[in-house]
Amino acid sequence: MKRIVGLVCLMGILSVGMGMYAQEMAVPASEGFGAIRILVVDETKTFLSTMRVAGIVGTLKQMPGFEVDVQFEDAATTLADPLADTLPSEEAVGYDILVIIPRGIDDASIGWIWIVSDWLPALPPQLQAGVAILSQVIDQVFSDVATGIDVTEDLYPNILWSEYVVKGWIR
Repeated sequence: MKRIVGLVCLMGILSVGMGMYAQEMAVPASEGFGAIRILVVDETKTFLSTMRVAGIVGTLKQMPGFEVDVQFEDAATTLADPLADTLPSEEAVGYDILVIIPRGIDDASIGWIWIVSDWLPALPPQLQAGVAILSQVIDQVFSDVATGIDVTEDLYPNILWSEYVVKGWIR
């Protein structure tokens, strides 16, 4: 019981700190470009991981220029595509960035979170800044567990991006 109370207190402190951090960061405004749309795909199952995901989502929602949705998925393995059998809803217009938080985070069998987007040099400056901010937020919230890996650092986010563009997840 003491551990749960301590964990809740830690998450509260983390939320307040991340809220203050979020106010200092901002995505540069761009003429004719709306908010950066992000889908966080959460495969985690433990309370601590769920609270960390909530910390990421809450921080991003406090920042101007971000729209964030969360989708819970149950992938068969850590490296399985969590959206393989799922198509976006008909009214969805697509996302700019997908964040895949794999189930292996819970048992420490994997130490990264994938940030899926187009190749960074191909993105407008606003989206490049959004990926950088997102990476920093992930690295702070999951500081002792995992780091954010984008398309410039690993091949897997590139593979996922190409599949998600075809399926309509990414605009």
